Amino acid sequence: MASATIKGVAFQSVAADVNRLRRAGVISEADVRSAIKSDEDRYLDGAIVPGLWYPLGVYCRLLDLLCRKEGNDRPEYLIERGARAAERMMSQGAYREYLTAANRWGERAGQAMVQLAKALYGGTLWSASYSGEAHTAEIVVDDASEFPSSARYAAQGFVQVLFTRIEGAEVVVASHSPRADRVVYTIRRS
Repeated sequence: MASATIKGVAFQSVAADVNRLRRAGVISEADVRSAIKSDEDRYLDGAIVPGLWYPLGVYCRLLDLLCRKEGNDRPEYLIERGARAAERMMSQGAYREYLTAANRWGERAGQAMVQLAKALYGGTLWSASYSGEAHTAEIVVDDASEFPSSARYAAQGFVQVLFTRIEGAEVVVASHSPRADRVVYTIRRS
């Protein structure tokens, strides 16, 4: 399996928020040093290029730091961050047009998320299924041993917004990790 990565377009806000909290004195240099490895501070000091790939591990360690310092260790904080990230992306032209094309509930919504995940996450394998009878969709992330809970919860918020937008109504998203290398998202109409 290739090392897990994330696109800079998703990494940018995490680095920016860590730096914002550093300047405000909420996150100390000791906090940063305990969260990331010494050679990883370049991800906070340099510009993040939206189209380049970055190590998912660094992204998740910074997410964990933000969750501790700003989110009181609540998974909901990470879900909310993922939802805000989805809203930002969906306000951009290319993504907005892409979502317009995937405009109905069901397999197309799941495939829309799978295609976006391929564009955002490297080293993981995403698939989707839909049960018309039960009005549920399921997204499975395989090869997810390097996809920790912080990434899982942030992606859950992203899935929530994506499916709500495509469906045109609120959906409920739950996630669990039945084994170390798999994450499952279940999406139901609310």
